Amino acid sequence: MKPVNCGVDPVFSFHYVAIDTEAGVTPAAFESFVRHCGVYMPTYPGWSWTLLRGLRGERGGQYLMLCEVDTAAQRDRYITEDGNKTVLAREFWEQHPEATQILTEWKRYGTFCELPTLYTDYRLLAENTRSSLPQGPRYQEPTRGDPTARVIGIHNLALRPDVPAETFERFIAQNHHRIEDYPNWKFRLLKGERGNRLDQYVVMMEIASLAALDVFYPEADIATKEAAIFAHSHRDTKLMYEEWKQLASFSGSPQIYTDYIAVAQSIN
Repeated sequence: MKPVNCGVDPVFSFHYVAIDTEAGVTPAAFESFVRHCGVYMPTYPGWSWTLLRGLRGERGGQYLMLCEVDTAAQRDRYITEDGNKTVLAREFWEQHPEATQILTEWKRYGTFCELPTLYTDYRLLAENTRSSLPQGPRYQEPTRGDPTARVIGIHNLALRPDVPAETFERFIAQNHHRIEDYPNWKFRLLKGERGNRLDQYVVMMEIASLAALDVFYPEADIATKEAAIFAHSHRDTKLMYEEWKQLASFSGSPQIYTDYIAVAQSIN
């Protein structure tokens, strides 16, 4: 079983973001502002963020800010356990007065990833290190053609009755190497360690593009023939998933989930 985050693992922080529709703000206007102005908001060292818009599932059409921090120790330098800024963080913003104008403009459109925004910090329990998903930006404006826009699937999980967390986490630690992802997909299992979903689990699927999603799931929970062929060719992965389901729920229907598409990414 993976130990509690001792500072060296990455942190994935999810912040719910809402636009001010009562003031007439449209999704197109908000996304345009973020891509052309908001992305220049300074970020703490070792931090980056991606703005996501729900494609389908529970939060279709709604926004989520995915903040990724290199390590938990780097997160703790700037954010306290209760979600407030540290002294070092306050010094950081004093050193970047240009951020005030960007933040003020952002708040004319909607909320920002700060208290009282609902959020959860997740630590990494397991990931597929053999995934074929290439490293690269989650969103990038094109020089020509279509932008790079990855899909991020967030699938909430729950333990079955009388299954201790330690049992499920031990199973994952001992068996996640059996997972083979679809081409250009990457599996991560995360556990909430701060915020609103403390000690809860999510599967985070990162997918290279909407086209890479549609090869296997062009509609919510409707698998293609290619998905069936892949499962038949990777029987141990399918068996591992069946063993998983004896301990906890699995990603996809009927669990609560949202597939998001990236619409902007911080410029670091």
